[in-house]
Amino acid sequence: MGFGLASVAVMGNDALQTLGPFLASQRGRGGRWRQGLALAALLCVVLLLSWGAGGGDPAWGRLDRFPLPDPFRPRDLLPLGALLLLTRLGLPVSTSFLVLTALAPARLGAMVGKSLAGYGVAFAVAAAVYGLWSPWLEGRPGEEPAAAESAEGEEARAAALVRADGWNRLQWLATLVLWSQWLVQDLANIYVYLPRRLSLAELLVTLVVLCGTVALIVALGGGPMQERLRSKSGVGEARATAVISLLYGLVLLLFLGGDRLPLSTSWLFLGLLAGREVGLACRGAGRALPEVGRELSGDLLRAAAGLATSLAVALLVAAGRA
Repeated sequence: MGFGLASVAVMGNDALQTLGPFLASQRGRGGRWRQGLALAALLCVVLLLSWGAGGGDPAWGRLDRFPLPDPFRPRDLLPLGALLLLTRLGLPVSTSFLVLTALAPARLGAMVGKSLAGYGVAFAVAAAVYGLWSPWLEGRPGEEPAAAESAEGEEARAAALVRADGWNRLQWLATLVLWSQWLVQDLANIYVYLPRRLSLAELLVTLVVLCGTVALIVALGGGPMQERLRSKSGVGEARATAVISLLYGLVLLLFLGGDRLPLSTSWLFLGLLAGREVGLACRGAGRALPEVGRELSGDLLRAAAGLATSLAVALLVAAGRA
């Protein structure tokens, strides 16, 4: 039960950062079965690699410092219930803080420090990249289709379609790379409720559950958290979402090694979106800077509310265990 709830709660909340840009750009294009199949297949590959290389460990060694709940009590499911509720309300939540802190509160300070550093790095990278190259990275919404309509001859229209298709292919590639990186980083938040070593039969059962969750997320188009992404500038374009996914994957790659201590990938993504909006505003390619400041303040307040609630629940469960 713990694993099943964790798969739905964690993936449902973190779908915004991993699959959100992809689902936003693919909205209305159909082919959801292909999207779900590709994501589920990559999930199976990543898990089987971790299981084989780690001697039965599906979480890439990121649970070595987090003990299995023993004995397991009903109150250990409370963080997952809170995560489902906060996701439904559209509040960005760190699944690492909420789920892992309940089991090992002593690691909270290190995880918070690493996550805040991640937010700062993501913000700085996105602000610099979009501040310097936003006209090329973003273009203008509908620019290529408009050019195709106004150009004379079939050759110009075909060239515009080729460019659009190229960005769409790049967006697929960026999403698959990002999805694999997220799985390496955050599978610990799901497998924390299971023994640290699994047999092949146990692993296959978990794969069925996780693939079913991926299919549900794709069918729902990302869920309630997707609205936060749709409120940003130009995220319905494959060109824009491909760049978002590539940058996020690059920043996440910087934090995959080292001490293997989990961090809040949600905070990394929030920092990336914030830096992107500021960079676009500074170049005059997005909304006015005061409007961006108001929206980012609202995002930070929602993130702070989600963080405070998740830490309160996690520490309450941890105190009960002590």
